[in-house]
Amino acid sequence: MLLTLLIGGCQKEDHTLPATFNLNFTIKDTPILGGSVVIDEIDLGLNSINISGYREEGGDVFLTRNFDKGKIFVIIPLFSNTNEVLDIPQGVYNPLSFSYTFQPDAEEEDLIEDMHEWVKDLEEGEDLEELQDDLGDIIEDYLEDVNPCIMVRGRFTNNGKTKHIIMVVNDPLIFKILGNNKNGGPEVVLDKESVNTGNLQFNPSYWFSVITPEMLNTAFVGVIDNEEYILLNKYINTQVYTSIFNRIEQSTTLTINE
Repeated sequence: MLLTLLIGGCQKEDHTLPATFNLNFTIKDTPILGGSVVIDEIDLGLNSINISGYREEGGDVFLTRNFDKGKIFVIIPLFSNTNEVLDIPQGVYNPLSFSYTFQPDAEEEDLIEDMHEWVKDLEEGEDLEELQDDLGDIIEDYLEDVNPCIMVRGRFTNNGKTKHIIMVVNDPLIFKILGNNKNGGPEVVLDKESVNTGNLQFNPSYWFSVITPEMLNTAFVGVIDNEEYILLNKYINTQVYTSIFNRIEQSTTLTINE
């Protein structure tokens, strides 16, 4: 009986031992709109990462990694060096989910007023060149002064002409992503003796598949140093923005120990 109690105690303790978990942020390398769009960078402003895991043995796990002042994760295509190291109790999970709470930047508030004025000037038929310069100033302020929840930077090339793409999301958001094993199933194993990894992957090819090159060609542009920029957000080029944004969370995947 004593031996049984000792063994049972060790097994219980084993389920509390932490496994090191390397959470990587990547971008899926699939052509976007036939190769006409290229993503240069995706920036994420996170407030916290919440982990919920359900185990048959050892009890369920609920953890939070808080970023008190927010943390910016910069994701560059073909690189996987953007990561966060977490300690999660080892065990067999089914399922294991991660909720990403984004951190809006209050510095956008002044720009929102500027964008409302810009839209008003557009409706009143102000000079196109002045509108493009004014929009360029707004975009420049975004690039230099604002760290939104999500900022996507890329380029759109059509008929030999290239325009920059700046997509900005700055609303309170929580993305809940379920972890899957390499076969696509929900049961995942974390082992303290192994290197445990999670690949959180974004899929811009899927985001943009719902729009056409013509929609980007006819989008309003701002001009910075004689280069054209397409701003996509809630206030400007709204239709394209909404179509893309609605596909971001649903196409984001988390593969564990692939």
